[in-house]
Amino acid sequence: MASPDELSKIPVIQVLSYYQAKTRAKQYSHDIFSAQRALVNILDRHEDTLINRWHRKSTVQRQKVLTAAFPAIPPNHRPDFWLIRNAATPQRRAASHFRDHLLLPSLNLEDLSKPNNLLLLLRSRARTPPGEFVNADANSTYTGRTTKALLSPHVSGYTMFLTGQDTQESYGRMFSWDADSGAFDIDGALDMMSGIGLQPGQGLQVMEIQQRKMHFLQRCIEIILQDLPLADLSIPKQPKPPENRLLENSPGWPSLIQEMEQAPYRVPSAFDVDCLHPFVVARRNEAEDHILSLREDPYYFQEVVLELSEHRPEKILTSSGKISSVHDHDLFWERVLSNVVVDAYTNLVTWDLVSKESDRVALTKKDYPDQGKPHRKMLEGTARALEHFDYMIDQVTPLDDWLVAMVASPPLRQHYMRDPQDPSTTPLGVLRKDKSDNKGDPLLWLLDIFLDKDQLWFCGLHNVCDELERGFFSNKSSRERISPYLASVISDLSLASEIKRQIALFSPGPRMIKVVDEEEKVTEYNKKIRPMSHIFRTLAGLGKGLADVGAPLSKFD
Repeated sequence: MASPDELSKIPVIQVLSYYQAKTRAKQYSHDIFSAQRALVNILDRHEDTLINRWHRKSTVQRQKVLTAAFPAIPPNHRPDFWLIRNAATPQRRAASHFRDHLLLPSLNLEDLSKPNNLLLLLRSRARTPPGEFVNADANSTYTGRTTKALLSPHVSGYTMFLTGQDTQESYGRMFSWDADSGAFDIDGALDMMSGIGLQPGQGLQVMEIQQRKMHFLQRCIEIILQDLPLADLSIPKQPKPPENRLLENSPGWPSLIQEMEQAPYRVPSAFDVDCLHPFVVARRNEAEDHILSLREDPYYFQEVVLELSEHRPEKILTSSGKISSVHDHDLFWERVLSNVVVDAYTNLVTWDLVSKESDRVALTKKDYPDQGKPHRKMLEGTARALEHFDYMIDQVTPLDDWLVAMVASPPLRQHYMRDPQDPSTTPLGVLRKDKSDNKGDPLLWLLDIFLDKDQLWFCGLHNVCDELERGFFSNKSSRERISPYLASVISDLSLASEIKRQIALFSPGPRMIKVVDEEEKVTEYNKKIRPMSHIFRTLAGLGKGLADVGAPLSKFD
């Protein structure tokens, strides 16, 4: 029997009756739609003035506005990650003071004090039905939910509908599984499992998120435009400013970092092919150029071999301080040279395959334009295509190989140790020497999450990649420890995770069921890569004897 101390650590889920849930939903819906109407009326008349004033403010002035609108606003990007890193237990994480870190991670000073994000959030939430944001708002609490630090209430026997419910009266309506017929209604349960409907507790959590965001935006706009008669509807409406007015300080070229940074503040897009496809094609073309350069430029070949050799696990010392027995021997250079060639062709084949699959998904969207809309149940054919594509992304993302390259990089390997292994095998067992400095070193903390598959699941691959990318660009200390090779690994990982995030958004809401079993996914994937398998069989035997002709002992050797 569990002790009282053990029982006190078990998270308690609040159980609500139908009438309690209905009352909350009705209040949330009233607040959301009332705030949206007020915001639309203000933006229709004063959006251009709002944009001008916000862009003219300094970062400190913007932060003062944000703090006045939300006194407890967290200071840092990804406050949910900050909380996990600094709070030891779910009880501390769930404390009322920290609940907003998990419920509203996109509301923070670091991100919203930038020139464009608040303006994007205002426009998207004011001019788009709240049902369009259900899946994105539910996914935003992923870290809090998986760590059990953020629990939604439970309401049994009902499905709540938010997507496609565009009126205050219908938004948050609940359908009983057996109220009408006296028997279990399978359709109501299936709607909830397919993403059309939600478990009412999760729906109430989404509505709370939306209510809080709308209230925050109202306060911001009232503070920024405090000298204007915002309630005066007799003022003529003004033309809607183009979006490029909101993005005056953005670079003119497409950037995946920018897309990921602005995603929480825009209208969610279900697999935005127009946005993602250029990055996939660019990565595919880069892989092709890389192969051509390896073949034609001896100096480039040498640099690649040397760089890869510095990111091998053999470079990591064992717990007793010994280096690998094969280090700098022929076997080591055979592994390096073989990997240079195999990785080059593998990258070309896999990114070419991803490019073609994204084209197929784009055709699906074109043939069925309603697919991906919040109020439309996903067709089985579309669901199957997306699940196969999602599985493919997992297969072409060699997370274990990339992780070893990360921890073996020269600036980071001092923090890790390698398990001694047989010289005839590639050593892969890597452990941290000392985790006591985790809290003070965000980069090492993130890499430790990659090392622990359970922690990676708890935090979410896309969330970790987002934080890793942000740390790379915003933190000088972290940036100095990221080698060019490691930067390219992080870039590939971020692109793959962004594709997976947008695939998930294709569903109208969080889906609880899959239509394709694992065996079918494996069979279909193997069929797609079969034409390329002979390439890998040819490349697999390249290693032996390469050290004599390819080891870069000196320039152009």
